[in-house]
Amino acid sequence: MALIEELNQQGNFLFRWRSYIPGVILFLSLLYLPYVPYFQGNYESNLYWLSGAFLVSFAGLFVRCFTIGYTPKNTSGRNTKQQVADVVNQSGIYSLVRHPLYVGNFLMYLGPVFILRDFAFALVYIMFFYLYYERIIFAEEYFLRGKFAKGYLEWADKTPAFIPRLSGYKKPNLSFSFRNIWKREYPSLFGIIVVFTVFDLIQVYFQEPALRAVDITGIWKPFHTWFFGFGLVFYVLTRLIVKTTKLLEVEGR
Repeated sequence: MALIEELNQQGNFLFRWRSYIPGVILFLSLLYLPYVPYFQGNYESNLYWLSGAFLVSFAGLFVRCFTIGYTPKNTSGRNTKQQVADVVNQSGIYSLVRHPLYVGNFLMYLGPVFILRDFAFALVYIMFFYLYYERIIFAEEYFLRGKFAKGYLEWADKTPAFIPRLSGYKKPNLSFSFRNIWKREYPSLFGIIVVFTVFDLIQVYFQEPALRAVDITGIWKPFHTWFFGFGLVFYVLTRLIVKTTKLLEVEGR
């Protein structure tokens, strides 16, 4: 098999599992986390650091939401079985970068990595992400080039693949759809909330042994209650709406 076909085959395989394989980074982070002391040695300071890392992940979610808010149906989707594209998105954020959803994913996973405060681990994450998504991007662009030919190449020649340019923004062709974001990105928001709640609980468990020695529930702080509680209620209600109604359906999205 020629290398170009092999890379395409690998990319399509990783494409189907792109929502799960990066979880390896989260798993490795969890294994490392018990050895990470509180930032400045106390829970309050560590909570500030945790909040900063959360903002990094939330920035990634914002990029994804901004992207999806303007995209039409059968583009920028969560499809896993095969590549799907009715058009090549070239306006909005796609006028600045060819793969904005993957930029968002990078930031979303970078947040938990920041909690570890380890430069070497962050470099490992960046290298893993690069090698992993390089194959996926190759397969996607192989598909788009074959389907849209010259139209795709003209856009790709002037638009960077991953690091956004800072000029040349084109107004989106479609109006912004909050409902489309709500329908498609609620699992991402809940995932971020779960990850940061679990990471904080693990740090409390290993950094404050006196709490777990008396009662393991002592590590659960008011912060966890409202943070995780909000996420859980939001996720359950949204899932019910998506599965039982058409409230979040938007024509052409």
